[in-house]
Amino acid sequence: MGVLVEDLLALARLDEVREQIREPVDLRELAADAVDDARAVAPDRTISLQGEEAAVVDGDPGQLRQVLANLMRNALVHTPPGTPIEVTVGTGDGDATLTVRDHGPGLPTDDPSELSYRFWRADPGRVRGRAGAGLGLAIVAGVVSAHGGRAAATDALGGGARFEIVLALRAA
Repeated sequence: MGVLVEDLLALARLDEVREQIREPVDLRELAADAVDDARAVAPDRTISLQGEEAAVVDGDPGQLRQVLANLMRNALVHTPPGTPIEVTVGTGDGDATLTVRDHGPGLPTDDPSELSYRFWRADPGRVRGRAGAGLGLAIVAGVVSAHGGRAAATDALGGGARFEIVLALRAA
């Protein structure tokens, strides 16, 4: 219940018009922390991180940390135990790109935009359980949009799901 309340509060905060926090945030560092956290939660999984260079954006570090946590939790919950997860951070064309790719069953819908709807779930009749209330990816989409970025979900080549976040690199 506590997680549900926290997720609802996060969405409500995104709907508020308030002063935004914008400071330099290295997505590579946040990704490394998220990968370390996921490895601690699921030591049976191979969870890799690619990308050696910094990918600094202007953003709210707490909100961007939540984006990474939600994407990692999504990959852990919606794939079979032992399924590998790959996190990649890169830069190019003035953007920082963060990708979380799993090797599970792929997206549960033919319309990936549905995943960012609040309370959307693949099987609305099921008991909430580990899968949550359908708010994690809505929070991801809301935070990324509030940062002027793009979030996309696709079925990955070779199987699994791929979630990509694109944010503008911090101006030099």
